[in-house]
Amino acid sequence: MKFLLIIISSIVFFSMEAQTFSSPESIEYDPINQKWFVGQNGSGKINIYEPSTSTLLPFAANIPSGPHGIEIMGNTVYCCDGTTIKGFDITTGLPTTDISISGSTFLNGLTTDGSNYLFATDFSGKKIYRINPITGNYNVMRATVKTPNGIFYDGANNRCVFVTWGVNAEIQAMSLADSTLSTLKATTLGSMDGITRDLDGNWYFTTWSNNSLNRIDASFLTAPVVVMNGLSSPADIDINSVGDSIGIPNSGNANNVVFYSIQNTSGLVNLENEESIKVYPVPAVSENITILLDEPINNGKITLIDSEGRKISDRNANGYVFILETETLPSGTYIITLLNSENKLIHERKIILK
Repeated sequence: MKFLLIIISSIVFFSMEAQTFSSPESIEYDPINQKWFVGQNGSGKINIYEPSTSTLLPFAANIPSGPHGIEIMGNTVYCCDGTTIKGFDITTGLPTTDISISGSTFLNGLTTDGSNYLFATDFSGKKIYRINPITGNYNVMRATVKTPNGIFYDGANNRCVFVTWGVNAEIQAMSLADSTLSTLKATTLGSMDGITRDLDGNWYFTTWSNNSLNRIDASFLTAPVVVMNGLSSPADIDINSVGDSIGIPNSGNANNVVFYSIQNTSGLVNLENEESIKVYPVPAVSENITILLDEPINNGKITLIDSEGRKISDRNANGYVFILETETLPSGTYIITLLNSENKLIHERKIILK
């Protein structure tokens, strides 16, 4: 059994101002501290939201052109502020990062690979940027024809998946290997805003044309279905680490945040062939995961991915037995993928760390 003990001491928020929703535009779940960050486009603030008590707490303020596209990487909460990427210490809310992106016009969607880069969409400029928030370096990865909006890092497939604005909106993907674009799904829906994925591989995205949260399966072959309607200009979304709740900011007249509950499978779940690969928790002494293969693999690769598609570890695979070190990871759901020598997926496993 794994215990995660979080001790927070001597942190006090002082505020004489009531915290209310003001055109909430983006939301991000913090799996370590198990709380939601909400970007308030109307007030230029990021707040911490506690759904069980409907409480908003102050976090960061004075963000004049946003915030849009909140994203956590390490100990920093990042957001888009017009043509700038800003970062705030996840514990104190104090500013840590201010990167001006020359040539950008309206940075909107934001995602991360979890360790090195942020990826930002430029809504008006129709571009996707890659940013190293540590060095401050950045580059244009791709110009787009459609207007890019919400974006999601899909580490298992080495791509970023993003939604587009306007009529006949599309879900597209940008390869991280060569920046090529592909259309995953063309639709008759209009003005897609946010996108996320559940632990079973289903994708969810918001649309303004029907004010709904929509779902499409991992293959993108079926038509999207509405799973929650009656929303109000639903914006950038996120899913919690256990994969059972999607936060949706209503940036329109409703002016609130609502949650969609997912019927989620829990426990150790095999996604492909039960008999070819088995994953066992080893005794609590090591708190690691041992992978035993029935047949050896040569020049393969084993990857550990978190619930948001971020690559946690990536290692070469040769032989029968492999150890994945998980003792420093936060509780949550992870995906283990096994690739062959041709970099093709041959097995996938879902594990729960508690």
